[in-house]
Amino acid sequence: MDIRAEKLWLIEQIAKLKDERLIKAIKSLLETVTQSSTTELDLDFWDALSEDQKKKIENAILEMDEGKGIPHDLVMEEFRTRYQNGK
Repeated sequence: MDIRAEKLWLIEQIAKLKDERLIKAIKSLLETVTQSSTTELDLDFWDALSEDQKKKIENAILEMDEGKGIPHDLVMEEFRTRYQNGK
């Protein structure tokens, strides 16, 4: 798919949206990207995070390393079971 076709597809998908939160999230993403300069976009995302965000991510990684987390495949299995059965 060429870039023009992809843009048209995105426009069609956005036009179908009814979820206001999703629309606002997409708008926020587009505003962030369009307000950033090219050099900012080339930076690692880590550099754009606050110190608090970095600490939370680092703590989450440590907890996972210590076996305190739930593996992704188990979480996905639980969600599939829950939402396939309509609970």
